[in-house]
Amino acid sequence: MKRRVKIFFIILLVIYVSYLFSFFELNRYQVISKYSNTRGAEFLKKEALYRKNLNDATNTKKVPYSICFIFLNKKMKFNNDVLYENNRLYIPVSEFLKYFGDSLKSNDDTLKIESITDIDINNRTYIEDNEIKSLRGDIFKKNNEYYISFFDLCEILKVNTYWDYDKNDIYISKRLINGFNDENIKNDNKKKKGFLRFEDFTAGDVYVTKSALEKVRAVVDYMYENEEDFSIGWIPRYINNTNNIDNDISKNESMQNSNFLFTLDYIVNRSGRIGLHGYTHQYKESNSVSGYEFGDDGYNDKEEVRKRVEEAIRISDKLNIPIDFWETPHYKVTNDQQKIFEEYFKIIYEPQIGVYNKEIITSTNNRVTKYIPTSMSYVDDDGKGMIDRIKNKKKDEELSLFYHLSIEVKSVDVSVDDSGNIKCCYNENSILKKIVMCIDNLGYGFEDIKNI
Repeated sequence: MKRRVKIFFIILLVIYVSYLFSFFELNRYQVISKYSNTRGAEFLKKEALYRKNLNDATNTKKVPYSICFIFLNKKMKFNNDVLYENNRLYIPVSEFLKYFGDSLKSNDDTLKIESITDIDINNRTYIEDNEIKSLRGDIFKKNNEYYISFFDLCEILKVNTYWDYDKNDIYISKRLINGFNDENIKNDNKKKKGFLRFEDFTAGDVYVTKSALEKVRAVVDYMYENEEDFSIGWIPRYINNTNNIDNDISKNESMQNSNFLFTLDYIVNRSGRIGLHGYTHQYKESNSVSGYEFGDDGYNDKEEVRKRVEEAIRISDKLNIPIDFWETPHYKVTNDQQKIFEEYFKIIYEPQIGVYNKEIITSTNNRVTKYIPTSMSYVDDDGKGMIDRIKNKKKDEELSLFYHLSIEVKSVDVSVDDSGNIKCCYNENSILKKIVMCIDNLGYGFEDIKNI
């Protein structure tokens, strides 16, 4: 009798557990299904189909501005034209390699750069340190010469660049590997998670001045070499009504914009997560960065909100820049606007309206999108205030902050010496380095937002 009762209860338990599992799986399926059928999701599906062939450099042309490549003070001369598409430069590979003492061998499927790497033509990949890496641009043949993007060639050959806008020169020299590695940082895999976002990155203002982007790349190298992850909020279209500037780098052709795209590629290849920080980060007659864009006092019509999100995504797709999150300018946003953003993004890098979370949460609306707050706020002084907030962080607060690269680059100096080598000096007492050392001492490390 007891044995029968025991078996009966076991059967009941199995049925109950199976019911719960089925219920949660059905619930999960319904959530995902609902998310996948929104207007935003449908737009992304169409963009994905469009994007498949978007990286094909089928509309290349001669570079629309004067440009000269200089390697160790020697002007590089090519028989074939340097080509261009959407601000991405394409270089005749074999001619470029001669200046480095390397040669190119090819067949239908592979380009072999002697003693360096093999490039898979069909998959647009190459091998580096036993790891398969994707090319950021296209690879194609014209006039019996293979072309690869200038950025990809620089990565493969491990060279740095310095873009002199005054002379229209691009200086090239061998890269110093691990030049910013800090031996005092522990890099322990058991570290607690912190999050860092670099703010207001755009092709305007300080970032189009001489050596600014070279300094940004030095900061990116520091983070990458010390295994500290980061994100960056990018404003894809810069508008300055005061100075009559409207700069969309997917359309406007300039050396500065090519350098900006080169830097976005550089960030992607060093594990940086790029997000859309609005479309223009401004409203009507205001200027990008300082202006608002959404919220009750900004663009608030639902169709206009969607249009601006989709235009921002189209720019990133056209440039082959992967987007991992959305961040509303100045966090000025309504609940209805956030619901629209959720249809397009699985990570929104701000608190959820109505919840004002200090820790990472899943959306109470669609139960898919994650909201990452910046509970530690932003760096607005020499870093002391931020370090104090970090040290006094409460248990229910995320160690999450944002910082403007325009401040950090003041601690970096990049120049070309008399021999044509690119030199970089990065102040050991910079604000960023002090913050990284602070969180390291507290047992934290900056984590990839894709791992939340």
